[in-house]
Amino acid sequence: MEELMEWLINYAFDHHIGVQLTSFLQPKTPSTSFSDYHLVVINTRWHKPNEIPFSLAHEIGHVMNGDRGVHAYTAVADTKEEYAANITGIGLLLKYCQEHDIHFTNPIEFCERFGIPMELEYIAYLKLNSIM
Repeated sequence: MEELMEWLINYAFDHHIGVQLTSFLQPKTPSTSFSDYHLVVINTRWHKPNEIPFSLAHEIGHVMNGDRGVHAYTAVADTKEEYAANITGIGLLLKYCQEHDIHFTNPIEFCERFGIPMELEYIAYLKLNSIM
């Protein structure tokens, strides 16, 4: 996952998005995007460490989507902005896979590999089928 994190950070920098990784937050404190400042802060002590790359992709998604204000990471798509950030985040992970010749046909396997919460498997299914 270290290579993926590096790729996501470089992707963010290439799109003028700052990334701050921190180990000073509590394990239940979510990663956050500050879209107005083009900045994401990633909690590297998150209680579900396998979700950290997806949370980074998700928070980058908020900034790239032009969402206003502050957004704390949640896999629950209870707003249009959260749903769109999930789609963008999953899209970034698929872009990484395409660039690194990693293939998936099973959305559950894709979600497990990249720490995407299973509640979002349906988005992975749609995105995987759109690139086939």
